[in-house]
Amino acid sequence: MRESSDYAMLTVPLTTSIIRNQEEFERLEAEWDELLDDSAQKCFFLRWHWNWLWWQHFAPRRSELHIVRCTDGDGRLKGIAPLYRRECQVFGVPYARELAMIGTGIELKTGDYPDIFARRGAEQAVSQAVGDCLEAQGAWDRLWLHGVPQGSGIIADLLRRLHAHASSTVCDSSPFVDTSVSWNDYKHSLGRSMRRNVDYYARRLFVKYACEFKLVESYSELEPAIDDLVRLHQMRWRAAEEPGVFNSPDVELFLRKVMRRSHSEGRLRLWTLSVNGTIEAALVGFLDNGVLHYFQKGFNPGYAKDDLGTAMLSLCIRASFDDPRIDSFDFMSGGAGYKKLWARHERATALHEASRQNFRARAYASVRHLREGAAAVFRVVTPTRVRDLRRDWLRRRRVRSLGLRSIFVMASSLANQLVADMWLTLPGLLQ
Repeated sequence: MRESSDYAMLTVPLTTSIIRNQEEFERLEAEWDELLDDSAQKCFFLRWHWNWLWWQHFAPRRSELHIVRCTDGDGRLKGIAPLYRRECQVFGVPYARELAMIGTGIELKTGDYPDIFARRGAEQAVSQAVGDCLEAQGAWDRLWLHGVPQGSGIIADLLRRLHAHASSTVCDSSPFVDTSVSWNDYKHSLGRSMRRNVDYYARRLFVKYACEFKLVESYSELEPAIDDLVRLHQMRWRAAEEPGVFNSPDVELFLRKVMRRSHSEGRLRLWTLSVNGTIEAALVGFLDNGVLHYFQKGFNPGYAKDDLGTAMLSLCIRASFDDPRIDSFDFMSGGAGYKKLWARHERATALHEASRQNFRARAYASVRHLREGAAAVFRVVTPTRVRDLRRDWLRRRRVRSLGLRSIFVMASSLANQLVADMWLTLPGLLQ
């Protein structure tokens, strides 16, 4: 019975519609997450709330929503392709239109594992429906799907269906610790030095100082712990003469909203470590489908000689082994070398690209070829010190631009809150 039902789901054509405005996007919340919970692609960074907030705070300039919604004959949601469209420009002149995944396409690293997701058994029907929809649309020239899980069958099938030149390359990997085994088995899988260090730094810290390691559980603890995470993260990076991601109020506001919602849903893991009565380290991760995504940490660089950051990470990984809801501790992508010292497994991610055979797609290829050639020449003829200065300048400019945008976001948020407060107090003032 089950097999015949699934087969029918695969063969019955689906109806597609494109979500282009925020009002329609907002109304998708309940059915979006219900669908995700019934999919094989279930992942925290595919949750409606994450994508909705990302779009509010980080939507690239000259971009618009292009979410493909797939439904069956009864109007039941079967799949979602969380896309947006952006213009590629040279000196302000648009020359190509590109579709990308919500959550990608900006310099700032945010989430991982973007994907098209479908109800179990409907994957082929969804890939066919999305492919037919995109084929019928003249509003794009390229697909740029970055950081997708390498084994995404829906996207692989989609690319085969499109009449476009497609390519797929591995772009990164996310190391992870399998926390479904015992702590001792995990330690035995590590190299000799890591086997010692995984417990050593935390044990030494607790001997040397009065320490308390705890998980934030009550809502009253949440805001102070977030404050400590922001403070310590910035303290760590400013000691290294870097701005830190929370230098942008927009990033901070985004993550505060995500953490509040995740805490209410039981998806937040925010740990703190106090040393002699003061919180000196904090680490946050987001949990979904058994995977804890290690997202950000901060610690007081004044305790560098005690390897406070290493001790905190060790305590959090050990706590994940003790949490029955966590099956793996995911370091996420990013290439930091220390991650592979802790992890013996990894999830590969891929970049999938598809270009239509039209003038604009060819113009894109020409511009990219010129840019790559110019970058190669720049690397050859420019001294290393100048390249490093340029890289640091670009990084700081990126953070400043995010901060400027956040001024308007925060002002709007405060204005809305003020109006709401006035409306609530108005009846009392009229009495």
